[in-house]
Amino acid sequence: MELRSIEQRLAALCDKQELLELNLRYCRAVDRCDLDLLLSCFHDDAIDDHGTFKGSPADVFPGILDRMRTMPPAQHILDNALFTLDGDIAWGELYMSVRLSDADAGSLPDSFGRNLDRYERRDGEWRIAERRVIIERFFPDRDVDRTKFLTGRKDRQDPSYQMRQ
Repeated sequence: MELRSIEQRLAALCDKQELLELNLRYCRAVDRCDLDLLLSCFHDDAIDDHGTFKGSPADVFPGILDRMRTMPPAQHILDNALFTLDGDIAWGELYMSVRLSDADAGSLPDSFGRNLDRYERRDGEWRIAERRVIIERFFPDRDVDRTKFLTGRKDRQDPSYQMRQ
């Protein structure tokens, strides 16, 4: 096992905190339908695979936010976050849940999945360079083509093992 100095360990901790805060900013941007804030989480040349929406964030997110504006208020919640650092590149597996308030029924249907990310630090700032979304449970009453999303597995064939290559 490699011994690291306290400075190296603190720098790694700061990097991981910055990555966590980047993802919290992403959740806020989606829930507030704030396209400018959302795009600030990604590099300009980033790729996003959101199942039914794939491409650059500038192309992907206007459609997603238009759809979000027609839905009840939502909360995107980070459950678990695991980051691996390698200099100015990092990988993340983030467990995500989404709750919708349904004013008519008073219920909170939920959806959950994972974001598989590759991050790059450019000019001293971490941003998402690639995001792949795995949805493991959809809102029960939503008409979503599940075949368009990555599928999670309970073995080493899960896409999370393939992300860092």
